[in-house]
Amino acid sequence: MNHFLILFFAFFFLFSCSTPKSENFCDTESSQFISNLLFRFISKDKSNQCGYRLNSNPPACELSYEETHLDANWPAVKKEMETQFALGSSTAESLIQYRPESVASVIGISAAYPGFQGALNAPNGNVYFVPYYSPTILAVNPSSKMYSTMGTKSVSVDFIGGSLGPNGIIYFAPHLISDFYALDSNQSSLSIVGTETMASAAYSGAMYAPNGKIYFVPSGETFIRYYDTNTKTIGMVSTPTSGGFSSAVLTPEGKIYFIPFMGTIMYILDTRDDSISIHPYVFPGAHAYYISGILTPNGRIYMIPHSVATLLYLDTGTNEIVTVTNIPSAGTAMFNGAVLAPNGKIYPIPEDYANFISIDTKDHTITTLFPKPAGSYRGGALGPDGEIYLASHLADRFDVIQTNSLGKFCPSLRLSPYWNKL
Repeated sequence: MNHFLILFFAFFFLFSCSTPKSENFCDTESSQFISNLLFRFISKDKSNQCGYRLNSNPPACELSYEETHLDANWPAVKKEMETQFALGSSTAESLIQYRPESVASVIGISAAYPGFQGALNAPNGNVYFVPYYSPTILAVNPSSKMYSTMGTKSVSVDFIGGSLGPNGIIYFAPHLISDFYALDSNQSSLSIVGTETMASAAYSGAMYAPNGKIYFVPSGETFIRYYDTNTKTIGMVSTPTSGGFSSAVLTPEGKIYFIPFMGTIMYILDTRDDSISIHPYVFPGAHAYYISGILTPNGRIYMIPHSVATLLYLDTGTNEIVTVTNIPSAGTAMFNGAVLAPNGKIYPIPEDYANFISIDTKDHTITTLFPKPAGSYRGGALGPDGEIYLASHLADRFDVIQTNSLGKFCPSLRLSPYWNKL
C-alpha cells in the first residue's frame, strides 16, 4: 500500500503545481483529474463518479438496477442468475392468501370489475400493482405484507402494464387515455409527463432501455412511442409496425423483441439507433396469441401462450424459434403474464386456465401445481425471498406463490429492466 500512497502524493503535488485548466475534476484536462483517479483507486471506490467505475467487472449484486441491462454487465448478471438457478427448490410450491381482506373492499369497487393488470418492484421495497379498472394504485410491502393506496384515476382501462425506469420512477403504458403517467415511488407522487393523440387501446406494456428511453409496446397503435428520461420528452420511432403486441423483451444487445398477440410477426427494435427489423418466422393462424416473453440467462426468450397450445422460445444466439412442447389441456385466455423465479422456473400467471403450472427452463418439464381460485390474475412481481405477488384481476384476493426457491435474486436483479416489466 505504501508505494501507492507515494505515487498518489507524487502525482498530486506534480499536477497541483501546474496551471489549472478546469475546475471540474472529471475533466481530463483538470489539474485534479489524476489525483482524484488515484484516490479512487486506492480507496477502492465503487461509485459511478464521473460516469464510470474503476472496477470494470463488478459482480451483478454490486450493480445498481439501472446498470444491469448494460451490455458490458451481462456476463456478471448471467453468472449470478445461473448461480441461483443451480440451488433449485426446497419443497413443492404453494399458494398463500397473505391478507384476509378482499381486493374490492380495499380499492373501493365492485368485485365484478377487474382490478389490476401487472405488478412492478420499486427500489423502496414495495410491489406496485398497475390499475386496470381500479380507481387507485395499490402498493404492498413484501416484508410486512401491509398495503397502501395512492392516487385516483377514472374507473376505466387507463393503463396496461408499465416499466420501472431510472431513479425509482414507474412509467405506465397508456391504453385508453392520451396521457403518459409516471409514479415517483420515492415521493409517492403521480404526474403526467406527456400527452399525445393516439389510437384506442394504444399501448400494452413498456420497456426501459439502456439509452434511457422507456419504449411503449404498440397494441392498437402501430408506432412505437418512447419517453426519453434524459430529455424529459415524448418521441416516436419513425418506422411503423403492425401493432397488436402484448409485451416485449429486452436483450443484452440492446434489442427489444415485441411479442405478437393479434399479429403474426415479431418486430425487433435496435435501441442503439431505433431501427426496426422483422423476424422471418411467421406465426401460424390468423393471430399469434402469445401474451408474455421471458428472457433466460442462456439467451432464450420464452413465449407464453394465451390462446394457443404451443410453448415456444427464440434462441437469440441463432435467431431460431423453437417449439418446446404443448401446454396440457390448452384452451383460450389461459395465461396473462409470467414470472421467472430464482429456482430457474417460469411461472405463467393463470387468467382462465384451471391450474397454476411451472415450466422448468432446465429440461422444459411442465408441472401442474395447484388449482386456481375463482377469478383471474394478470401479471405478478417477484418478492425478495423468491415468492411471486399476483396481480388480482377478477380474483378478489391477495395471493402469493411460494416458489420455495433456495436461491434469491438480489435487489439489482429483481429490479432489473430485463424482468421488472410488463
